[in-house]
Amino acid sequence: MGKDLIKILPYEQVKFKWISDHYNIHLNGTCIYNNELCEFDIDNSTYDDETDEYDGLFVNIYKLNFIDKLKWRFKQWKFEKCVGYHWSYPHRDKGFYYRSFYYRKPTWLYVWLFNKYYKK
Repeated sequence: MGKDLIKILPYEQVKFKWISDHYNIHLNGTCIYNNELCEFDIDNSTYDDETDEYDGLFVNIYKLNFIDKLKWRFKQWKFEKCVGYHWSYPHRDKGFYYRSFYYRKPTWLYVWLFNKYYKK
């Protein structure tokens, strides 16, 4: 069963919740649309290989059923506990420690959790 596309919005208008994939821009994750948790991904049709930039960046927003919402919330919770809050909104907007990666205290525990999360 495919995803149900509900809206295509300009990148700047999307209210991001959690980013699961990022490379220069947010590529995939969850967002808030009409006060509901939704999945988003980037419409890659606007990517120009020669300039390595996007021309008029648009985001596809998909409806999530109850089970998919639970899965996305669990993914976010697991990432935040093992790695950090640096890809979660609104935490991302609160200052230096939320915008960049750092090990929390005790360092040995969060190094271990980070390695477990990324299966190192």
